[in-house]
Amino acid sequence: MLDIIRSLREGEVVTYGDIADDAGFAGLARHVGHLLASADETLPWWRVVNSVGRLVPGSEDEQRALLAGEGVLCAGDRVRSAKYGRFSSRF
Repeated sequence: MLDIIRSLREGEVVTYGDIADDAGFAGLARHVGHLLASADETLPWWRVVNSVGRLVPGSEDEQRALLAGEGVLCAGDRVRSAKYGRFSSRF
């Protein structure tokens, strides 16, 4: 899972479930969140959201600012569109 998270590129937004699925651990989306919160290295956590695009509770402002710097559009506390990933075709 770490390799998948590390490979997320600027402007790419995926879900916890996407990462779990890609790593061969379908259904373990919560495990991805735990991994992001407890990793000993800095990972691009701001590029990962829940299945409906909701930003991380308690870190919405920071995450929104980091994503905006990468050209990702958020409306309120949700990702609306991103250059790459699950939200690339949303408006």
